[in-house]
Amino acid sequence: MIRPLVLSLLLVSNPLTAHADPPRDLASLESEARALVLVQSVLSWYTRTVGEPSIAAETYRGHESLLSPESLATVRAAAKAEKDPSKQRALEFFASYLATEILGQKLAHFDDEVQNAELHASANLPWEKAPVPYKQLAVLAGTEADATRRVAIETASAAVWKQQLNPILERKEAEAQRLAKSLGYPSYVRLAEEARRVDLRALIVESARFFDATDATYRTLLVRVAKEQLGVDAKTLKRSDVARLRKAPHLEKFFPRELMVPSFKHFLAGIGMDLSTVAHTEIRIDDLPHPEKEPRAACYSIVVPSDVRITVKPTGGVDDFVTFFHEGGHALHYANSTTTIWEYQQLGPYALTEGLAETFGHAWDDPAWLRRYRDFVIAWNREHHTSVPVMGEADMAELVRLRVFEELYFLRRYGGAKLIYEAALHGGDARLWAPELKEWKGPAGDLQVLYRFLFARAYGFPLSAEDALRFRTDVDDTLYAADYTRAFGLAQIVHEYLRSKYGDDWYGNKSSGALFRELARDANALQPDEVAQKLGSKSWDLRPTEARLGRLLAGAKP
Repeated sequence: MIRPLVLSLLLVSNPLTAHADPPRDLASLESEARALVLVQSVLSWYTRTVGEPSIAAETYRGHESLLSPESLATVRAAAKAEKDPSKQRALEFFASYLATEILGQKLAHFDDEVQNAELHASANLPWEKAPVPYKQLAVLAGTEADATRRVAIETASAAVWKQQLNPILERKEAEAQRLAKSLGYPSYVRLAEEARRVDLRALIVESARFFDATDATYRTLLVRVAKEQLGVDAKTLKRSDVARLRKAPHLEKFFPRELMVPSFKHFLAGIGMDLSTVAHTEIRIDDLPHPEKEPRAACYSIVVPSDVRITVKPTGGVDDFVTFFHEGGHALHYANSTTTIWEYQQLGPYALTEGLAETFGHAWDDPAWLRRYRDFVIAWNREHHTSVPVMGEADMAELVRLRVFEELYFLRRYGGAKLIYEAALHGGDARLWAPELKEWKGPAGDLQVLYRFLFARAYGFPLSAEDALRFRTDVDDTLYAADYTRAFGLAQIVHEYLRSKYGDDWYGNKSSGALFRELARDANALQPDEVAQKLGSKSWDLRPTEARLGRLLAGAKP
């Protein structure tokens, strides 16, 4: 059922209820876009948190004039003529938004099909009395201790991918490529590069360099964390084990879900921040375990900076804490933005906000924060008459090893696999990625096989043909992997800067929060190279990541 408030917002924002032929000046285009983004954000929030039906396609009705080649040309011309660099960048953000949303209006019905198929899909698991909602399977994969059952959960998920989701996504991909070319782009990849403001070839090259430089370390850690967390030989690992491995079951007792939000508030207090916004409102947190709730956490910047929300579906364990700190980083970014430029508030690449989110999440890599968390737990137990287990130094070293492994895992997954796979999937020029695929002997068009090869290489263990059925669902629109890859490196640059300025325990220096506020001020305006230069580096790269992870690992030896 569509909520009456949401429906009324949809009707109010629809130009059909106001005028049939909206003017094409910049102000009216921006006003209409703002309304559309607002309504889509609110609708997406309810779809994600309580399982409201997805009606994205309906939100585009009546916005054909806004989302047209003519409007795109108007904004591009204005950007080209603009002399003020800040205003020009904002207009470039707007132009990229229009280009991607011209596709979005044509592709939205596919997204609705996928979202609603996920909401209605379920699976029968032999040990469960009733069918399990598809959206609950990922949660079960992380909490299930039995490896055989985890394989069964993967099999059940794969059936949904193969039978229900992949056919829809295949049609969506073909249409996306056709539409990108109809707008004059040589490929969908080129449109995505423009939207992300990224040199994809350069990012793939740097990711490949990092992959090679850290490969031996990753493989050694893989062996160790598989034994420590799952009690298995790394040679026996399966894709279905990854969610459980990331939950760090050997350390799970130290991270009960009831401490997730309080520990974040404690973290913020140490650096002189809290959950309030510069608009004097409070960041909204939805951590309810609704069965149809999307398990993947998210931050929604509904109205920047006054209405910022976080949705999480916690089950306990360190991965929940890391995820919440990550989403908290997003939320604090937008909650502390003071720019009044809407394009910077809502549009543009998201490498900066993902980088600040990762900065908060990577507190859990750091012994300095882990000791502060230990002290927090001791105080919590005393004040609340509880007995939450307290980590010792050996436990902290074990967690640091796992977290360093995870950072390498994700950089390999995104920089070493997704960037290349999605460039091939989206019909990009082979020169973008072919030099990094010397081992690959098959055709790039065999997508499931290519996915299986790339991700097995990245993970360091084999994938089955069933695992590789993710080859269409494990895709983010417009190469979001480029933002994630740069964000992983950006977070390490910020960490190293704070450490150099305030010492190892910058978590207890209230001046640390001033840097976050400074970087948050203009919302999405700053780009990775600009942030790196602000913090004393010549440009963005992954060498500070190598340095920090190497230092953490050296200190985590038994």
